[in-house]
Amino acid sequence: MQLSLESRLCLSCGLCCDGTLYEDAKIRDDEVASVEGIGLKTGRNAEGHATFLFACHYLDGACCTRYDQWRPSVCGKYFCRLQEKVRRNELAEDQAFDKIATARRLAADVKKALPTGMPIFEARHHFARLAARQPDLTPEEARFVVKMFVLERFLDAEFRKPDKGHLPKGARASATA
Repeated sequence: MQLSLESRLCLSCGLCCDGTLYEDAKIRDDEVASVEGIGLKTGRNAEGHATFLFACHYLDGACCTRYDQWRPSVCGKYFCRLQEKVRRNELAEDQAFDKIATARRLAADVKKALPTGMPIFEARHHFARLAARQPDLTPEEARFVVKMFVLERFLDAEFRKPDKGHLPKGARASATA
């Protein structure tokens, strides 16, 4: 079976499901019980929409182990900005895979700088707490803040939808500039 380019990109990435891109995913209200039934933690976002929280424990590397079973509808419908650019022929296949490799490397750098045991999906909150303390940061904390800023800027520019960025608009300039 030949996989689509979008599927191959997805299978090399996994950043949406491990909590690197987002902390949660919107689900339909009628899916909440089923999502909880497969062991995912649900909640409500600031707008009151039902969500399930990342990291998804069904992620193995960059692959979903529930792919052939029921999973929330968002899982099959979601396409990141990178996949959309490839679909519109705005980005070549090799460039897309290079961007995934860069994002995964930047995420790995952030994970190494996190306090022991802190998962990547909590890094954004840690980043915000530390950034608010400037200039009273230890050198280790400052290194983390810089690494997290670089990762967030890259993800905002290359993976997240324009209205779903995590940094202030002035900080979202193209990561390739």
